[in-house]
Amino acid sequence: MNKKYSWMWIDWLIFAVRCGWYGTGLTYYYVYMEKLGELSYLEFVMCVSLGFFVPLLFWRPNYTNPTLYAIAELLVSGTFSIYINVILDINLSTSIILMPVLMIGYLLTKKTAPWTIPIFVILLPANRFWTIESQFTFFLQYVDILLFFGIGLGFNLITKSQKRYKNLVQENRKQYEMIQSQNNALEQYAHQVEKYTLLEERNRMARDLHDSIGHYFTTITVGLDAISYMINSDPKLAGQKVNRLAEISREGLNEVRRTIHQIASSTADLPLTNQLETLLKEFEEHTDTKILFEKMGGEVDLNLQRKLSLVRFVQECLTNAKRHGGARFIKVTVQYTKESVELKVYNDGKKIETINFGFGLTSMKNRVEELNGELRIENKEDGVTIICTLPLGGFYEKNKAIARG
Repeated sequence: MNKKYSWMWIDWLIFAVRCGWYGTGLTYYYVYMEKLGELSYLEFVMCVSLGFFVPLLFWRPNYTNPTLYAIAELLVSGTFSIYINVILDINLSTSIILMPVLMIGYLLTKKTAPWTIPIFVILLPANRFWTIESQFTFFLQYVDILLFFGIGLGFNLITKSQKRYKNLVQENRKQYEMIQSQNNALEQYAHQVEKYTLLEERNRMARDLHDSIGHYFTTITVGLDAISYMINSDPKLAGQKVNRLAEISREGLNEVRRTIHQIASSTADLPLTNQLETLLKEFEEHTDTKILFEKMGGEVDLNLQRKLSLVRFVQECLTNAKRHGGARFIKVTVQYTKESVELKVYNDGKKIETINFGFGLTSMKNRVEELNGELRIENKEDGVTIICTLPLGGFYEKNKAIARG
């Protein structure tokens, strides 16, 4: 199995240890050349160099093949170990195979484990049976073998853990970028819809004004022009015309009022609870957020200004909870009492470390204070709760107090 990825710090650390092991071995046997026996130092350097460089063909930056690497170590270092122990009868301890064993543990996979562990951990050290001094020393060498194999395996597990973490971070980053892209597309779509809706509404109003109100004003204008000629010739008829034009003028005024009334929201006259239920249902559907709505006490009749302020308060809380807090659950509670109406909006998003009143919060706070209300923010470990309290008589009592003062 071929894997292409950039080396991590652990790979470079293992490579540095491998280079140090190679250089130390050459230096040691250059000083103690007599330990090589019949093997010349040049032959030793050539064999060790092959054992160092050949496996690097299958383990290098941006390329790793654990199977071919293990085969290369077996053919080069394994053959050299058998040659000096069995054929030349030279005891060079386990130094020849310790680094290959560490590398086998480091590059171990499910595919290579069934055959590399028996060969490198058990069989290769066994060829020293003919050159080792005692059986105790022979079995003691397996402590070093298992130690180096365990070190390599430990680095293996660390590397895999870091790769999984890196892949997870990259996947999260891709998902975040995708969500941001979709969010931008939705915002652009919303702006376009709003633009076309406003344009359509403007055109509808223009048609209504042209067809209805324009008709009334045209009738009045033509009638007034006719009256200017009738005043001297037939004052009585002119008076009747004036009365008729006054009626037409009143009808036109009523038509203007009806048109303006149509511009206002069709839901403005609905009770506050119904408006909140509609708002929360739409927000839950469009943002995939779990929302729980609870009403306490008997609903009281609120004027349009209070209902609008409370609806805008909930809208701002929902927007901030999703956009800044990343909330997945929101609970909205409205409580009616004889003295006040209290709205609580809880979300399980991130805790507000520093409360900065930006444009949204400032507008919300100003609306509430204009109605003699109170706005509070409570930070908890499991989320944030924003509370808005409006006294039922506060606005009128405030105006009366100002009038008396």
